Amino acid sequence: MTRIMLDGGRRVWRWLTSDGKIRVRRPPALFFGPLLLLLALAAPYRWLFFLAYSCLILTLASYCWVRYTGPRLRLDRRLSQEWAQVGDTLEETWNLHNRAYLPVLWLEIDDVSTIPGYSARRVVSVDRNDHRTWTTGAVCVQRGIYTLGPLRARIADPFGIFEYEWREERTRQIVIYPPLAHVRELTLPLGRSGSVARADILRRHTTPDASSVREYAPGDRLNHIHWPTVARTNRLMVKEFDQERAGTLWIALDLCADAYREPAIASGTVAAPVTLQSSALPEAPHFWETPLELAVVIAASLAAKALGEERLVGFLADDGRPRLVQAGRGPRQLWRILEELADVRATGTLPIGDVVRRERGSGAALAVITPALDGAWLPALAEWQRGRPGAALAMLIVPAPLRASALEERLAALGALSYVCVVGQPLPLLNPPRPRSTLRISPLGKVIGDARRKR
Repeated sequence: MTRIMLDGGRRVWRWLTSDGKIRVRRPPALFFGPLLLLLALAAPYRWLFFLAYSCLILTLASYCWVRYTGPRLRLDRRLSQEWAQVGDTLEETWNLHNRAYLPVLWLEIDDVSTIPGYSARRVVSVDRNDHRTWTTGAVCVQRGIYTLGPLRARIADPFGIFEYEWREERTRQIVIYPPLAHVRELTLPLGRSGSVARADILRRHTTPDASSVREYAPGDRLNHIHWPTVARTNRLMVKEFDQERAGTLWIALDLCADAYREPAIASGTVAAPVTLQSSALPEAPHFWETPLELAVVIAASLAAKALGEERLVGFLADDGRPRLVQAGRGPRQLWRILEELADVRATGTLPIGDVVRRERGSGAALAVITPALDGAWLPALAEWQRGRPGAALAMLIVPAPLRASALEERLAALGALSYVCVVGQPLPLLNPPRPRSTLRISPLGKVIGDARRKR
């Protein structure tokens, strides 16, 4: 019998609180009516009964307000894109529908998204049987993998006695990739295939990609015969492979923590986040002001340049866990490399020389990106190059050009190419944000043209 009463009490409580969504904001307000009623019964004055009944009716009306309005509100959020690059504008559209016959005086939205510089927190109101739409956004200033949500929204009655709160625990993941910069003047190192000229040698350095078929010629390999075409045409046909003109390029990014601990190198700071909710024009993020971000942008830009030349490109790094992207080509390969670069950190313990030694491509070219100017990784670079001048490239991340002069001489003696990237020196973006003209209203009611950056 006791258990039945307890279960019944729980069901009543769940019904009264709408499964825990209705809560009391001001508990003392619940006791005013009963206390005044007791005083009126003890001292039966008319004004005491009036106050007691008024407080009880007010409390009941406040409870009915939130219980009726809360379930009839619907809040939807829609993200304009699932991914972005540093410098892009991230925008999210919100739709609030009120299907109740009572207005919502205030709706507090609390969002715990992790995107730097982005905030969806606000307080809005909506009339009865009405809807409201607004947009929130921010400039993406930091690469990484972030989440949108979870979301919490709550309303209250006009007197603030009760509140109705609901949560959306579902989260969405958004990836912000590093930007790409112009590196057209950069000469990429050539692999072994770049020096061959004879057709019979080129056949031995074909890529795995078959571009077409042709009739069989004496000397063709039997494993190149395309049997489906033979069965369809009744002629002996062989696969025609793409030729790798400049060899495979491996990009090795130094993520060892010791390489970024030098005070002169680590002096850069990340640009402050800029939101789009103010009327100020957002500035482009200065990703080149930190050595790590500059190194990541250089790695992504080298990959884009090499893939644009139809070369096979692979990626090597170690930030506490090995990051390896096998050599490939095409736009999908660029996205694979950008996915690895999206969340890398300078937290590794393995020097770049040991990272390079773990993967030695036969005849492949190598590009090393590092702020380490001690030259401890030069023997590994020499082993990869194997006496082939121009088969290796070193991208040196330095705070000042003169800091790398001694290391450049040692690289030149090895026959390796070298380029200096200065921390804080601006780089031209491959796809810079474009200004967008919009209209806004000043506090004096004047329509003013505004310009915002948009990709």
